[in-house]
Amino acid sequence: MLKSKLLFAILLIAVLCSSLYWAGSHYKYDIYDAAISFERKQAQLTAKHIQVDSLDIAYLEGPRRVGDQTLLLIHGFGAAKENWIRFSAQLTDRFHVVIIDLPGHGESSQDLTFNYGLEHQVEFVHQIVQTLGLGQFNIAGNSMGGAIAALYAANYPNEIRTVALYDPAGIHDVESDLEKHLREGVNPLIVSDTESFERLLKFAMEKPPFIPWPITEAAAAKASQKQKINAKIFTDISSGDRALFKTEIAKINTPTLIIWGTEDRVINVKNADAFEQLIKGSTKIIMQGIGHVPMMEVPKESAEMLADFVNNPA
Repeated sequence: MLKSKLLFAILLIAVLCSSLYWAGSHYKYDIYDAAISFERKQAQLTAKHIQVDSLDIAYLEGPRRVGDQTLLLIHGFGAAKENWIRFSAQLTDRFHVVIIDLPGHGESSQDLTFNYGLEHQVEFVHQIVQTLGLGQFNIAGNSMGGAIAALYAANYPNEIRTVALYDPAGIHDVESDLEKHLREGVNPLIVSDTESFERLLKFAMEKPPFIPWPITEAAAAKASQKQKINAKIFTDISSGDRALFKTEIAKINTPTLIIWGTEDRVINVKNADAFEQLIKGSTKIIMQGIGHVPMMEVPKESAEMLADFVNNPA
């Protein structure tokens, strides 16, 4: 009798677990959307869309109060505006925060005929800025977004108050783990399934935030659906003139903050020295034990660094 009761309990638990797994898988996108919506609300961010040329651009915007400075935040390759939500939650009570999905990313239009080269993306971001009427603002970017932010400051100095670069792309004088993988024909930044998504999180971040299942599964599915467009974008941004990039950012005369994680496997932290040398008067902060995405790994600390710099630029 005891054995039969134990067997029944085991079977019941198995059925419940199976049902929860099925329900989670079936409703994973609803759960994902609900979680993102909750995080946005906590951060005082509202989801919006604008039309720029023929493309639909998704963005998040915080409260816009008289007298508040504007922060424009730009994500990296294969990422999205949601990467900045927890970071922004520390800032929306003090600044007017705007976070865009670059073309081909997140909820913005995907166009395989679009030129995703860094210089072209800078010009498109300028169109977004004009459409939104941001006036003079502070700009911050991570990875590819950092390269875009730097070039924007070099090309439109009168619009920019300060620049913050989080592990920016553009200079690759010192080889990274990513470049070693690319030589072997493997790009760990392009996701194809849940397993490669989880590998990406571990590769890009030394301290990845906890993401509960089935949100991970939904995020992986969304990322894997972008393989084709991500391959196009990566080819475009990789074909740029690296010498020209250095020449351009050397023109920056705006207060610039360079933040880099010591454990960055995507872009070697030693490249921070080149950015510092090229951008006169820039401030460099090296974060110990942090990877390629500081604003996700340590959002509060990363946000406070930016707030302090914007309020008291070097």
